[in-house]
Amino acid sequence: MAEQSHANIRILVAESFELVRMGLRVLFENHPVICLVAETRCVEDLVDLAMQHKPDVVLVDLQLNNGNCIEHISKLLNACPQIKVLAFSHSYNEQTCLEIFRSGVVGIISKQHSSELLLKAIHAIYAGQIWFDRHITKLLWQAQFNANLSPEILTDVKALPFPKLSESERQVAYLACKGLSAKEISLQLCIAEKTVRNQLSIIYKKIGVKKQIELCLKAPLFNHFKDSHTCGISFPEDQEK
Repeated sequence: MAEQSHANIRILVAESFELVRMGLRVLFENHPVICLVAETRCVEDLVDLAMQHKPDVVLVDLQLNNGNCIEHISKLLNACPQIKVLAFSHSYNEQTCLEIFRSGVVGIISKQHSSELLLKAIHAIYAGQIWFDRHITKLLWQAQFNANLSPEILTDVKALPFPKLSESERQVAYLACKGLSAKEISLQLCIAEKTVRNQLSIIYKKIGVKKQIELCLKAPLFNHFKDSHTCGISFPEDQEK
């Protein structure tokens, strides 16, 4: 496949279904910014193809290798840490979300979403953002508060210091863990966006994380938000009902 030198975003597709790969070829073929540099249906080829073509973004089907592709994603990111990985799947559960984000994936998108949303997700992670919709955020929360948390997660929690958040920081962290942006948090709490960003920096330092998705994965385990359901804040999905 010819590579377009004018393209800004170079993408490698690892997809198990030929029809999906065909659709992605058509989607990217005449795109002014995104260039499909390589594709494969074998997860074992990821590292070699990434080393050869040096993509900016890798779109990985979570059904590759019968759903056992986390190890290969970790190997890919160890070999090429500059690459951004976007997971692509028909369905996912909370455990899958936890595992793939911990492997270094920076976004998840459903195959049921529109091509326009897929393109938006690719642009977002290329720009350094995390991509996950509110449904995924809710799954992550359910996983964190599940009484059947894995022994590995519980061990990690017990080994961590218990950071103390102020009431305002707790509210900001609570909304950030639901996937709201700094602007959305500022509107909901009626405070300046700059104040939200400053508080997020403090929260990240206290919790020991660097990104919003890391906060989503770690902060609820400290039970900071066990009574947050009574503070008048609901999920966006609930507000629409």
